[in-house]
Amino acid sequence: MSVHSDSRRALGNVFSLAVVRGLDYLVPLITIPYLVSKLGIQNFGLVNYAMSLALYFSAVMQYGFSITAVREIARNRENPRQVAIIYSETLSAIVVLIAVCALIYFPITLSVEIFRKQLPLYFFSFCFISAQALFPIWFFHGMENMRQSAILSFLSKILFLVSIFTFVKAPDDYSLVAAANAISMMACSLFSILWIAKRHRVLYIRPSIKNILRLYGRGKDAFIAQLAPNLYNNSATFLLGSFAGAAPVGLFSAATRVVEVFNSVGMIISSAFFPYLARNQNAAKRFQLAMLGIGTVFAIVCFGVSGYTAFILFPLEHEIITKCIQIMSVGIIFYFAISAYHGNGLMLAGRDDLVRDISVFASIVFFIAGLILVPRFGIYGAISMLVGARGFMAVGGYILYSSKCK
Repeated sequence: MSVHSDSRRALGNVFSLAVVRGLDYLVPLITIPYLVSKLGIQNFGLVNYAMSLALYFSAVMQYGFSITAVREIARNRENPRQVAIIYSETLSAIVVLIAVCALIYFPITLSVEIFRKQLPLYFFSFCFISAQALFPIWFFHGMENMRQSAILSFLSKILFLVSIFTFVKAPDDYSLVAAANAISMMACSLFSILWIAKRHRVLYIRPSIKNILRLYGRGKDAFIAQLAPNLYNNSATFLLGSFAGAAPVGLFSAATRVVEVFNSVGMIISSAFFPYLARNQNAAKRFQLAMLGIGTVFAIVCFGVSGYTAFILFPLEHEIITKCIQIMSVGIIFYFAISAYHGNGLMLAGRDDLVRDISVFASIVFFIAGLILVPRFGIYGAISMLVGARGFMAVGGYILYSSKCK
C-alpha cells in the first residue's frame, strides 16, 4: 500500500472517528443544559455520581483492548482467519470480565445504603458500561474502517437524544437518563456485532480458556496503564460526591464536559493515526510536535471562550463553571501530550511497561492527594487533582520517550 493511500486512509479515519467520538462529547452539550433545567443540579449530580462508580469497572471490562486489540488487528488485517481469532478472543475476554465485574459491583450497591436507595440508577449505569465494553470499536479501528462504526454510533446517539427529550420531564426522572443511556448503547453494540458478521464475514470462533488467559497476560501492561488513570480521573468525581455531595458533582461534571470537547480532538487524532503510526513509526516525531501545537492552541481557545460557553449552556451557574473551565483548560495541553507520548509513543515502541509504571505512580500519588484536597477545597480540589495528575503524566511520558525510545 502506498504512502499516499495510507495517509488518505488515516485522514478518512480521522473524520469517521471524529463522528464517533465527537458525538460522545457534543451530545452531552445538547443534553446537559436540558437535564440540568429539568432535573436540577442536585439530581444531575446523582446521575454522574452513579456513573463514576460504574466507570471504575468500565476500565476493567475494556482491559486496554483499545490499544492491544487495535494493534493486533491492524498488523494482521490482511489475514481474515487471524482477524477472526483476535476478534473472538477479545470479545470472549470482555464477556468474562463483565461477569466478574457484576459479581463485585452488585453486592457493593446492595450493601451500601446510599447506593441501594438509588438501585435502578446504579443498575442502568452498570448496563451502560457493559454495553459500551461490548461495542467493538477496536475492531473497526484496527481494520481502519471507522465509517461503519461512525454510522452505528450516530444512530445510537439519535436514539438516546429522542429518549431523553421524550421521557425526561421532571426531577424524579433522573433514573431514566441512565436507562436511556444503557438501552441506546445496548442496541448499538448488538447491531455492530451482527454487522461485523454480515459485512466483514468475521464469524465467532470459540476460543479456549487457555487462549483467553494468554490474551489477558499479553495485555496486562496496557490494561494497568488504562486502569490506573481512573484513580485520579474518575475518582475526582467520586471523591467530590462522597465528601461534598451531589450538587458540586453536577457543577464539576458540567465544566468537565465542556473541556472534554477540546480534549476529544486530541483523542480522535491520536486514535485515528494509531494504526498508521504502528506501521510508520518514523512519522512519530512529526505527529508528536503537531499534537503539542494543536493542544496549546485549543487550551488558549478554551480559556478564551469559557465565559461565553458557560453563560449560554448554564446561565444559572455560569460564574463558578466559568472558573472551573478556565482552570481545567491548562490540562488540555497535558492531555494532548499524553496522547502523543504514551499511546502513540511509548506503546507503539513496545514500551507498554513504562506507560504502566508512570500511570500507576501518578494515579496513586494524585489519588492520595485527592483524599486531602477534595475534602478541604471541594470542587477546586477535584480540579487540582485532575489537572495535576495529567501534567505529571505528560511530562513523565515525554522524558521517558525521549530517553528510552530514541
